[in-house]
Amino acid sequence: MASPTRVSRPSTFPHKFRIFSLTTYYLLLTAFLFVFFISGCGPKFTYPANDVPKAIEKICRDEFQIEATARVVGKTVGALLYVRSIVDPKGQIASEVHEKMGKAMQTVTRVALSTDLQVDYCVVVIRDTSQGNELTIARALEDTKRANADAIGIEESINRTLFQQGRVQPNPPNRKNFVLKEMKTENFLAEQIAQRIRFGFAKDPKDTADKPLNLVDGAFHEEHGKRIFRFSLIALKLDHSHQNILNVFRTVNEVFAGYQFISFDDLEINDYLNREKLVVDPQTLLDYRTKKISDNQLLEKCLQESQSVQEAFKLFGFSTSNEGNDTPPQVAG
Repeated sequence: MASPTRVSRPSTFPHKFRIFSLTTYYLLLTAFLFVFFISGCGPKFTYPANDVPKAIEKICRDEFQIEATARVVGKTVGALLYVRSIVDPKGQIASEVHEKMGKAMQTVTRVALSTDLQVDYCVVVIRDTSQGNELTIARALEDTKRANADAIGIEESINRTLFQQGRVQPNPPNRKNFVLKEMKTENFLAEQIAQRIRFGFAKDPKDTADKPLNLVDGAFHEEHGKRIFRFSLIALKLDHSHQNILNVFRTVNEVFAGYQFISFDDLEINDYLNREKLVVDPQTLLDYRTKKISDNQLLEKCLQESQSVQEAFKLFGFSTSNEGNDTPPQVAG
């Protein structure tokens, strides 16, 4: 039997097609982590590597009455579960979804902490059978260890939890067909950084109108033997160009420092409407972190001319009907 067909990739950036608001995302993460942490990670059991999927499915079924399908790919462990609807009659994520995702992640993490299988990331995917909506929560296992040891607080735990949405085939004929995508550190960090920037708006919605940054996306690429982190932003107010770029850069610096990550060749931050980009190498990042260079020195050294605005709109899911000019395009759909 064929696997459920994904009709669009998981989305982490806000545009016309998002299912829920950023404020809803933030509230979901808060509720999810509350369930996850108050439950703890359970007693210490030992699960042989080959038994990890079966152990997750059994715990979900026997202790929480949740039917789940578990998979392992590389150093990622994940579970898939179905509900009839992700949203309640008011259009909010249902409390049942909060609870089930928390308990499922508790189970996945509990097994991951108590197995000889090498695990770096834990993932829970929940799909509804009525609309084909999909929610995904992903966490680094090391972050869970830090949280349990009080090395990071609840706020930072929320920031380090990756939340994604997507669309799949509603009511698939075989729910056991679950293809788990392996989580890589570089992709996890890129998507987390972009999410942190977006959630900055959700925490204080009343000030959103005064904040110029509207769209941001992040990704990791390997091009011509180079490891590149590329962040793309569209700031609809053009008088905050350098500040927008610096705000994104500071978030990248904060996240990389928190994970002690420096394994890249170039960091690019593209502000397409202003046709500017910041290109930073690892040593410059470290110099900035240790206050050897200032904001102005960073901009003077690393700011370059960016590419056409049309490329930016393509990245954010817009159609471009007039390829020869920079007229704002129409939203596809």
